[in-house]
Amino acid sequence: MIRALLLGLVALSWLTATPAAAKPHLFGDEAPLKIVITGPFPTIVRLAATSTKLYPATLTVTDDGAPPQTLPVQIAARGHSRRQMYCSFPPILLRFAKPSAHDTLFHGQHKLKLTTYCKPPPDYEQRIVLEYLAYKIYNLITPVSFRVRAAEVTYRSSEADPGVTRFGFLIEDPDDLAARNDAARLKALTHQVAVTQLDPRATARAELFEFLIANFDWEFLAAPAGEDCCHNIRLIAAKGATAATASGVVPAPYDFDSAGFVDSPYASPPNSLPIERTTDRLYRGYCASNGEIPSVIQEYNDHRAAIMAVINTDPRLDEHFRTKTDHFVDGFYAVINDPSRLQRDIIKRCR
Repeated sequence: MIRALLLGLVALSWLTATPAAAKPHLFGDEAPLKIVITGPFPTIVRLAATSTKLYPATLTVTDDGAPPQTLPVQIAARGHSRRQMYCSFPPILLRFAKPSAHDTLFHGQHKLKLTTYCKPPPDYEQRIVLEYLAYKIYNLITPVSFRVRAAEVTYRSSEADPGVTRFGFLIEDPDDLAARNDAARLKALTHQVAVTQLDPRATARAELFEFLIANFDWEFLAAPAGEDCCHNIRLIAAKGATAATASGVVPAPYDFDSAGFVDSPYASPPNSLPIERTTDRLYRGYCASNGEIPSVIQEYNDHRAAIMAVINTDPRLDEHFRTKTDHFVDGFYAVINDPSRLQRDIIKRCR
């Protein structure tokens, strides 16, 4: 009992403490980057569905008017559905060698995910912008969330190749997210962590966020066979905790391309859920966090103006998608601020 109490106090201390680690400059700045990646993209694209092989490449980055920095990297196709089924241009993994990244914008980075444009039509780029904005919205709600950095990325096969330039964004490494919050990433297998080990308040934040963006492609406690827990979630816990001892565990969601907020042409809800469209909302949170729902709703209400500003001030989002997204977010607030709909669509829908 004493051990459990001490573990609980440790977990509470990292949840409430001011983050000890300073923000890495890469994700501590809002200015969009200009990036040129030179590598064997025709080969990567051709083999993407079956290969995540790393290839040598170079990356040149310009940060807010600073002189360009060029460094060697390795690149590979990454992801699952986007890489294997949907995208004509896959998401990319960037791997850095620490010595070559020293004294550059990527100092201290080892692996970073780059979200790419998927397909050439402009509508796809608008949806990549929306996925980027989903991350920015959750950053408003909690610091235990993945930071992202927007970039204008040129992909080319050689220096003589003009390449193709599209909007993309880099996603913070989960270990850096944890360190920034004076915590650690909790490594676990599927169902190795119980719902009772999750922090109820933090879990309610994540559950309502997934409801806000109408995302169904996640699990807080389970993962596909052979993968670390959990599906499109990273578990963050006190330093030194294990799957057996952790308490106050915080789920940090990522990968939102299947969400109704993004409304990707290739996305569809799972057949196991009683909904027809990706843009239909269905609450899938745990009953164990129901007691925190009222106070977390207040947090979302307190951030409503800031959330709408994230959508309405991004110059990359065109008027059609901006108006559509405004209405979509208004639908979330219509549910959480109507007592009868809150009971029917959230409280009584819990798992």
